[in-house]
Amino acid sequence: MYLRKNIKAFLLENEKEDFTNFLNELRHFHQEKYIKKLTIHGPRPKTLIGQNSIVFIQTNLFRAQKLAYGYIDSLNKQNPLLGTLSARAHFETTGALALFLKRYLQYHRGKIDLELLDNTLKTLYLGVKDKAVIPEAPDPFNVMKLIDAVDDVLRTEYNFKEQIFRTYYNDLSETSHPNSFGYFLGHNFKDKGRTVLFTGETEPLGIREYNIDAFYAGAEMYIQIYNRTRELIEQNEDLPFEEYKTK
Repeated sequence: MYLRKNIKAFLLENEKEDFTNFLNELRHFHQEKYIKKLTIHGPRPKTLIGQNSIVFIQTNLFRAQKLAYGYIDSLNKQNPLLGTLSARAHFETTGALALFLKRYLQYHRGKIDLELLDNTLKTLYLGVKDKAVIPEAPDPFNVMKLIDAVDDVLRTEYNFKEQIFRTYYNDLSETSHPNSFGYFLGHNFKDKGRTVLFTGETEPLGIREYNIDAFYAGAEMYIQIYNRTRELIEQNEDLPFEEYKTK
């Protein structure tokens, strides 16, 4: 997914050159980390954490890629509401990955046992509210638990002091929900409030309405958390896949 020339020019005019360069980095990241297939080979490992966690983070990666491309598409189509929804869902996807990384680090540091780590992974991967297909499926984690897991990882592993991820997420939520901020883009006032101007379908909107800084920060965090998680799994776990054994 690439930016249209006029959109890239619009971003550059608004001092977003770093962001346009980052989109190239993000595209390369997704291409590099993609795994076409994994084939189980050899004896069953003592635990299935390695096997199951690789499957989980790759499905998470797919979701993150599609949401990131959805955000870029929103720029191309000048649809900031779609962009905000994509960015917010991308934050939640990052949160799921961060919660697993948080638990994985706690396990290797002796703070939790294997059962809790395994249950966390099971809930992240199989958790659903609709039990029609799998009645015994676990309930999913509350989304704010996922969001706060990112700030936990940023604090413990990267020395962040503030809850920056939750702050960004709350801002995105204000526009995502059909409340006051969610309606602001649809109209404007003039003549000291006596005249209401409703936004037209093709009417351009200002750069700030696209929440670029939030998406940029969230996608950067995703790359860091994904790379750390995958590196730890590949270093520490027995991965019973032919593709790993032939590396």
